Amino acid sequence: METLMGAVIGGLIILLGAYMLVTGDVRLLHSYHYATTPEAERPRLARETGGCLVVAGASTALIIQAALPDWATIAGVVLLVASVAGMLVAIVRHNGGLITGAPGLGIAGFGPRGTMVVCVVVGALLSLIGFVPGVYMLVTGDVSMLHGYHYVNVAASDIPALAMGVGLAAVGLGVSLLLGAAAIGGSAALSPAPRWSRVLTAVAGVLLLASLVAMLLVIMRYNGSLMGE
Repeated sequence: METLMGAVIGGLIILLGAYMLVTGDVRLLHSYHYATTPEAERPRLARETGGCLVVAGASTALIIQAALPDWATIAGVVLLVASVAGMLVAIVRHNGGLITGAPGLGIAGFGPRGTMVVCVVVGALLSLIGFVPGVYMLVTGDVSMLHGYHYVNVAASDIPALAMGVGLAAVGLGVSLLLGAAAIGGSAALSPAPRWSRVLTAVAGVLLLASLVAMLLVIMRYNGSLMGE
């Protein structure tokens, strides 16, 4: 079933990307991702994001496939984050910002300041995905918030180290989500996107990738594999 799910989900994403690559049709993106993209650049935007979607589809299949070795999962995570980063870079480069619309309106007409507040609030809520389990594991040394197969082979003496490693990685994930949301706010509120929002997007992407990979490596280090038997 996992093999089938990986093939179907990855295949669908690859097909969407291939369509954009072949046709240069940008309409599969949200309209606010190409609202201020010149007509002449839209086919290039479609092909660049389509190529990234193809990579994202392949990486999704690698992550979901439980029959593959652990290194394939890590490679899938790296490729997935890289492909998403590539899409964001392409959109910002051609569109002047990740989310654009009428000048001065921001997202849904909130205006620049309101848009920034909305994005930061949403980012703060999303960051709880990492902060809550991460802080819990760091404070208590309890890894029960992980799936059981992630620590089934871990020696009792190594549980605190596993909790610390995964906890730190989870906190890093939360920070990356918060920074990423703030960067999106800057990109959506101001046109073209200011330099600080572009830098913050890159920092958030690198931290997200580092956190996910670190989490996988820590589990493999103490559990022997990502899914212990």
